[in-house]
Amino acid sequence: MKTLTWNDFKTNLDLFPELHLKFEYGKNQTIFPNYHITEFKLANIQSVDCGGKTDSWSEIILQVLEPKVEKDTESMTLSKVNSILKKVTSSIDIPKDATLRIEFGNEDTAMRQYFVSEMKPTENSLLIQLKDGKTECKTKNADEPAGCC
Repeated sequence: MKTLTWNDFKTNLDLFPELHLKFEYGKNQTIFPNYHITEFKLANIQSVDCGGKTDSWSEIILQVLEPKVEKDTESMTLSKVNSILKKVTSSIDIPKDATLRIEFGNEDTAMRQYFVSEMKPTENSLLIQLKDGKTECKTKNADEPAGCC
């Protein structure tokens, strides 16, 4: 699955400051428009797969809180999100190629970190489509002799 990066996100924020940021986490399931962006977390990951191959990457995790009650309001504009990001980037250095993840849970869905599969500009919003990830064996998927699989 192709996942989007911090640079992809920032580019869209800069291109469409007047649009509203919306999140879709299931078919026709969107996070309430009166959501709150609670924090950004930068994770630097180092791993060793079952075949002994090492890897490392960064993830930037945007945590979104959905209130218990939906209010009839507009979601944040990308300009507003950008003003939050200025505070974030003044405190932490986020690599451009960091994988963008969205952390979210509500009354009906357990909290988890979603991948961002697509960002779609529409007439008045930037729709971020969230997808669950799957466990995979990197050695098996690398077309290399599997060290353990």
